[in-house]
Amino acid sequence: MSDPSKSNEQKKTMKRMIKGYVLGICLLLNVLPSTVDASIGQKCKKLGETKQSVIKSKTVTLKCSSQGKKKVWKQLTGDTTYGAKVFESSAAKFVNMAIAVRSQEAQCMLVMKNGKVIAEWNWDSYSANTNIEIASATKSFASTLIGIAIRKGVFGLDDLASRYITEWIGTPKQNITIRHLLAMTSGLEDFNVSNPAINLTTPGLNLESLVTNASQLAVGGTYSGARRYVLPGKTWSYININTMSLSILLKRATGETVQSFAQRELFLPLGMTIEMTLDANNNPPLAVGMRAGCDDVGRLVQLYLNAGEWNGLQILTASFVKEAVSPQVTCGECINIPNTFEVSLMNGAYGLNWWNNAVSPYAVGAFGTEKTGPKMPDLPTDMFYSYGSCQQLGAGLPTQQLVVVVLRKGCDDPVQASLYATNTGPGSTFMDELTKAYK
Repeated sequence: MSDPSKSNEQKKTMKRMIKGYVLGICLLLNVLPSTVDASIGQKCKKLGETKQSVIKSKTVTLKCSSQGKKKVWKQLTGDTTYGAKVFESSAAKFVNMAIAVRSQEAQCMLVMKNGKVIAEWNWDSYSANTNIEIASATKSFASTLIGIAIRKGVFGLDDLASRYITEWIGTPKQNITIRHLLAMTSGLEDFNVSNPAINLTTPGLNLESLVTNASQLAVGGTYSGARRYVLPGKTWSYININTMSLSILLKRATGETVQSFAQRELFLPLGMTIEMTLDANNNPPLAVGMRAGCDDVGRLVQLYLNAGEWNGLQILTASFVKEAVSPQVTCGECINIPNTFEVSLMNGAYGLNWWNNAVSPYAVGAFGTEKTGPKMPDLPTDMFYSYGSCQQLGAGLPTQQLVVVVLRKGCDDPVQASLYATNTGPGSTFMDELTKAYK
């Protein structure tokens, strides 16, 4: 008669041997059993893509790697932050975004949570102190300077611009308000629609002359010859002359240069190190021409998440912040009559020199595509962002208290300047990857 204790021991030994044999086979095949982590060794779609996984209660990073002709998930060893200069564990889900935008020549990326930098990347010869031409993202800084002047009582949002640009008095431009200029609903006609990122920074440019002599859209032009649609507040058109006009207005209203006002009231309080391109008469266009770093853009976005407050200083009023990131529909009662021609001429995706993701039946997509509802349906509808040619982007997600900034080689780079109007860079990639990280 056999000994039961020996029989049980033999069974246990056999089970251990079988388990070890199976594990060995799995390791040879680069597959681990589900009791360890079923995702390692499984197929993936995009080489270089990473994801977080939990193995034995420890979070690790997996990377989509080649295994012969197959693509499988493998565990990364060594640096899993993609060379971040600042990196906290909560930023792990943004590594894929950094990889993606870097592949399209991004030079820096910054992530802030609750007002604190949790991830920062700088590539090539760029550092945290390197400034990049931010193109039309400059407009969001311009809006902020106007907001500061409003807080200081220099003028009101709905004051007439002709109070300061007196050359407009007695012309159809007389009734353009400061809000109209910020909201791109002035009805003005741009002086030049070709490559504004270069034209507005051309040496010898006379900004004041361009602004004071700006013309309205011609009758019989854009909208079936209906004159009322080219009057102030009746149509949305994204043009640089609006923001250029704000530069002259701000200079005349404050009695000082825009750059001295900006340095004292915005740059110094927020610790920004920004360079401003100037025209022949020492005026910044404000439509483009600022050179900034990811940290500068990040601080600007954070200021709006803080409802205008920074380190105990109220830089902007909370009411202006709310207006700036909300849809600006300036055609009066048209907002109460949906699906009308008047409504169709507005842009519910635009605030006061800030883009937004609001749900709106009259929203026009951030890159010019007309659509109903938010441009990015999988991102929060309270998201707002600054956007410039060459795909310069800084986004704020208020509910999450999240800031994400990506700056690419600027429009001052000849190659990027020639591609400035394309949407194939971090503009679309930025939003796609932000959506993945948000989820």
